[in-house]
Amino acid sequence: MSAELHRDAVVADTHNDLLMAVTARPPRQWASFFRERWLPQLHEGGVNVQVLPVFIDDQYRPEGALRQTLRMIECAHTLAEGNPDAVRLCLDGAQIDQALGEGRIALVLALESAPGLDASVELLPTLHRLGVRVAS
Repeated sequence: MSAELHRDAVVADTHNDLLMAVTARPPRQWASFFRERWLPQLHEGGVNVQVLPVFIDDQYRPEGALRQTLRMIECAHTLAEGNPDAVRLCLDGAQIDQALGEGRIALVLALESAPGLDASVELLPTLHRLGVRVAS
């Protein structure tokens, strides 16, 4: 019963550190590393929606936090563009539904603690324009 439920349900992984792992590689390897390392795990787990937290390690704080935030956002776009048959970076519920209907994994960008912004909440609309849809 639980295997059937898992197979038939929309499975959303709301926290995965894959962006941290992928951005540790050179940018030219981002899409292929994701495809070879992470995509098989997502498929094996039956994940339909993957939230991609942008988490900034202490080594980048405070001076490099915004730069690393932007780098991780760029990485998410690169993953999606380099694997268009498998994933889609989604900006709203309709795009998530469309991705799922096409058999692709829906990716959703999220900020985790947002150290790149600190108290500069006026930058949230900028990050929204870049595709971020969740902040915690």
